[in-house]
Amino acid sequence: MEPESIVSDWLARFGVAAFNGDIHGLLDTILPFGWLRDALIFTWDTRALEGHERIAVYLQDRLARTHLANFKVDERPGLRPERVRLGTLDGDGSDTEASGVGEGVTAGFSFDTPDRTGRGFVYLLQEKDTNVWKALSVFLNLEEIKGHEEAGAEAGVYGGHTIAWEEVYAERRAETERNPHVVVVGGGQTGLQIAARFKQMNIPTVVVERHKTIGDQWRQRYPTLSLHTIRNHHTFLYQPYPRNWPLYTPRDKVADWLKQYAESQDLVVWTSSHLEPTPTYDRDTKRWTVAVNRAGSLVTVHPAHIVIAIGTLGAPRIPDIAGRDRFRGTIMHASTYMGGHPFKGKNAIVVGAGNTSADICQDLVVRGASTVTMVQRSSTCVVSIKNVREGMFHAYPDGMPLEIADLKFNAMPMNLQRRFARKREPEMWARESDLHAKLRKGGVKLNMGRDGSGQHFLIYERVGGFWTDVGVADMIESGQVKIKQGKELVHFEENTVTFSDGSQLPADLVVFATGYLDPRVSLKELFGAEVVDNAGPLWGFDEEGEITGCYRPTGHPGFWYGAGDFSMSRFMSKQLALQIKAIELGIISQE
Repeated sequence: MEPESIVSDWLARFGVAAFNGDIHGLLDTILPFGWLRDALIFTWDTRALEGHERIAVYLQDRLARTHLANFKVDERPGLRPERVRLGTLDGDGSDTEASGVGEGVTAGFSFDTPDRTGRGFVYLLQEKDTNVWKALSVFLNLEEIKGHEEAGAEAGVYGGHTIAWEEVYAERRAETERNPHVVVVGGGQTGLQIAARFKQMNIPTVVVERHKTIGDQWRQRYPTLSLHTIRNHHTFLYQPYPRNWPLYTPRDKVADWLKQYAESQDLVVWTSSHLEPTPTYDRDTKRWTVAVNRAGSLVTVHPAHIVIAIGTLGAPRIPDIAGRDRFRGTIMHASTYMGGHPFKGKNAIVVGAGNTSADICQDLVVRGASTVTMVQRSSTCVVSIKNVREGMFHAYPDGMPLEIADLKFNAMPMNLQRRFARKREPEMWARESDLHAKLRKGGVKLNMGRDGSGQHFLIYERVGGFWTDVGVADMIESGQVKIKQGKELVHFEENTVTFSDGSQLPADLVVFATGYLDPRVSLKELFGAEVVDNAGPLWGFDEEGEITGCYRPTGHPGFWYGAGDFSMSRFMSKQLALQIKAIELGIISQE
């Protein structure tokens, strides 16, 4: 059968069962070990259910009352039915022979309910015993609340050519500042994309940014920083980079783009500003009272919601090591490293073995440091930029609209992705064999993720523990960067450092690329422990493989987290906006 016929047949069976509230019939379109990922369709949360039993329990009181209807195949390029090679699964007997995993068919589709529209994506496999095509994974994603869709582009002409844009914008900005429905804390890529989405959803929003200029949080990072994902992946909501943009965006270009993005998207941003302790929430009015220090003047606002968009990194983590007061050299955290020029001819030690450490070691060599030593305390997942690039272009090819690439990228549950990835572990090691040979020669200890599933999942589990190699491996192989493996720095002397094995190294510079504290530590100082403890973790996986905390209910009303990379805030900002809009409309309650 052609992919179009396979998808049409499956979608008809799935659609009839969903319309009729027939759970048994719907399960018959999904493999016994298949998955349902639901983003705001059956509940106002994001869930991933594995296997018939869990799916049936989840849908028991929800399928019929949701009234799903009007299922149609999406014929847009990238979403129309096509054959794909899925690979194999590990564990639970769900291997190639048992499940038929291998060649599959994928497709996007649309559907609606009485008050909402949705988009979906399905991975279909042919069941071995019946030869019937069934879903390995179905993604159902809320697209719009009818009557409250995204605004889209304006005509750009106001009052019949009688009112200037500057007047229109000034009035809109003043109204938002008088009565913001949302305050977003943090004006980085996450906060700005959330604000841009909210603006299109008619949710008045003020962004509060501590720095003087938008983008300064990037300008204050080390000079050689460039993003390690391709531009198609880390481009911006509504406003992609120009076609001649660098493949990997440098630090200062990110900063400059953020500044002009806020301006061109007409976002209301208060720079040189921060929240004062302690915002209070009134459960009767369902409003916050927030004092904002706006460039030295106190302004009180009463938003219904606060979105914390300060990222997943809190204050710098610097180990407390004896003797540092005797050390005559320079000690710093990687967050304050501004380039290796001052350390030409010096002995440098970088503690840590992630992306930041690798970049700093490479920079120190290029800038003429006498010796450079990377201290790797455990093991690291290291992959080449070439292989990352190939994978990224597969998911985000040139010419594919962002909304399509994002839908597909988010369609498969993370726990299912992990099972495919674990089965590919030998292949991942083989692809990196040349790179790893260089690293092992220098003494680097390697892993392939926490459980053999690779680098991708470490981003969500640890926000670290890996590096994407852009050249430091060659320096490690040649000895330009030395590796001190499996030992801790335990003591400073005047011109040397001592390790846990008793060995010593001369040192003029020690950089701690040792990560950051949980940002909730500082949030407790601002909001109080009760609010932050009720809100729970900001990052990581829950048992279903969904991101904990971010873009979903936190446990405290009117208090939300937004974090993650560029693509996550670009896509997930819509889910956050839909939840806030549904609360505003009274579709769901906020206790």
